[in-house]
Amino acid sequence: MLELSQDTGVTLPGGAGAVRFGMTPDEVLSTLTEGAVTRRRQCMTLTREQYPELRHAHDAWLNGLLHDPDWAFEAEFDGVTLGFWGGGPGAADRLARLDVTTTVPAPATPVAWDDIDLFGYPAGEVAEALPEATRLPDGPAAGAGRTATGLVVETAGLRLSLLTPPSAGQRVVLLGPDARSWQACCDGAWECAKEGDALTGIMR
Repeated sequence: MLELSQDTGVTLPGGAGAVRFGMTPDEVLSTLTEGAVTRRRQCMTLTREQYPELRHAHDAWLNGLLHDPDWAFEAEFDGVTLGFWGGGPGAADRLARLDVTTTVPAPATPVAWDDIDLFGYPAGEVAEALPEATRLPDGPAAGAGRTATGLVVETAGLRLSLLTPPSAGQRVVLLGPDARSWQACCDGAWECAKEGDALTGIMR
């Protein structure tokens, strides 16, 4: 089980310890099992230094498109991957965000928040179990007959993207304290308030 916590970060399966917000990349890597780590290459993405304005780098970070060489790795578990992101200005070397993404429709590794299996129930039941969650309008998802449901728990720094019926590509994002370092750009927690564009310098 991967157990997410706003105060801690994530507790790893099998008593392997915890990856805590505020850790450096080396500290995170030393906590993970070496064989579980996969490195990501830079492909159709930019580093924060390559963006002409901070707001565009912020939008890229929010959308998981910012390439940070120090954080370009993820850990693979049974049916899910765990990604790691540093913070904004002044906090790029500290863990500020966790991404958990399913690689199969029904992962064998539960992903829990406050004893709720976030990928183990239909989107509507997960929404009911998170009393402070705001449900975003459902929309079509990739794949015939699939529906995408977004849930945001602002006070917890938690965002879910769930698919019905379940499939690979469902995601949970958890923000830590150093995510606030992006306030150097704006106060937007999930969307850049200065209308940053992650595709600046890539597609336009």
